[in-house]
Amino acid sequence: MTAGPRPLDGVRVVDLTRLLPGGYATSLLVGLGAEVVKVEDPRGGDGLRVSPPYAASGESGLFLALCRGKRSVVLDLKAPGGREALLALVASAQVLVDSFRPGVLDRLGLGADVLAAANPSLVHVSMTAYGEGSRAALPGHDLNVEGYAGLVGLVRGNDGQAALPSFPVADMATGLQTALAVVAGLRAVERPGAVAAAPTSGPAFRADVTMLDSALSLNVIGQGTVMAAGTAPPVPDVLTGALACYGVYRCADGLELVLAALEPKFFGRVAELVGDPSLAQVQYDIAGQDSLRGRLTTLFASRPRHEWLDLLEDDDTCVSPVRGTDDALADPDLRDRGVLEDVLLADGTATSAARPVSWLPGTGEPTRAPALGADTDDVLAALGLDVAALRNQGALG
Repeated sequence: MTAGPRPLDGVRVVDLTRLLPGGYATSLLVGLGAEVVKVEDPRGGDGLRVSPPYAASGESGLFLALCRGKRSVVLDLKAPGGREALLALVASAQVLVDSFRPGVLDRLGLGADVLAAANPSLVHVSMTAYGEGSRAALPGHDLNVEGYAGLVGLVRGNDGQAALPSFPVADMATGLQTALAVVAGLRAVERPGAVAAAPTSGPAFRADVTMLDSALSLNVIGQGTVMAAGTAPPVPDVLTGALACYGVYRCADGLELVLAALEPKFFGRVAELVGDPSLAQVQYDIAGQDSLRGRLTTLFASRPRHEWLDLLEDDDTCVSPVRGTDDALADPDLRDRGVLEDVLLADGTATSAARPVSWLPGTGEPTRAPALGADTDDVLAALGLDVAALRNQGALG
């Protein structure tokens, strides 16, 4: 794609989210061109700001990754004037995204009817752990909802015990679903007749994106197994260790490579190139998988990784290195394709990160994460609010 207007150019998003799911969701909206105004509590702001590790500038690496390109406004929603300032901000926007538990906005005097009065065409998307059902009041983190969604049970150690997932699948899935809900809401508001399930009161478009539902939506292999066989999928299955041709192997130098040669044409080519065609004959021999895995373990341990990659990587084999994130962010191909962008730290130094929406062309300009409240005066003054009076009332901390 060539550079030009982005899909959400001109859209303002008021961001009341906190932590990873919300940060990721609104970073995607930034990547799509939206102006995201992050509303933070003046008493420290989003917890992402203090999430280790920290850059030399003192900034949280996670905050840098998720909040670059956003604007930060501090508002105390419990202080006189704070609620009114937020409603003025909502009136200026097209989208509101929050991550409060059900009922919190109502207690703050920011319920559905109040928001609709401020902005009748508002797209309002909430992120919750469990939605409005029987678990509505329960707290929940990624690990809790992965447990409910049947995902934790798919990751087991050699002792058969469920293991801690190494990636927050539910958090990231919720962020994706939230961004999708925002885009769907904007489209629905443009076509009022298409909002068949629109509420009778409140904002023009309302969606509650839950972490549990989002995580469950990713478990399609498990769902397919239940639908077909009536039982949970076996652990491991063909994609999680049951087949030796699909796994991770350590090389002579201690580095690891990925062998993902599921199809016979790929594994047959591997067997041919390593000089042992008999490997391909037992690729799907279920009873012989331990033996095949042992042969492959011995084989790959006999030479350093770079020699195996020189032999296999570029020859239609589905063999690749196991890399750290630092190596991935130093990939010259990703840089050449514009996937990576420069991020400026508070001290003026630069680092590198993946653009949240890499399939759109980037601007080529470095981005930065906002200091807490950095845009408060400019944003509120542009709304015609008396910033000094709000500060005197304690609404700005």
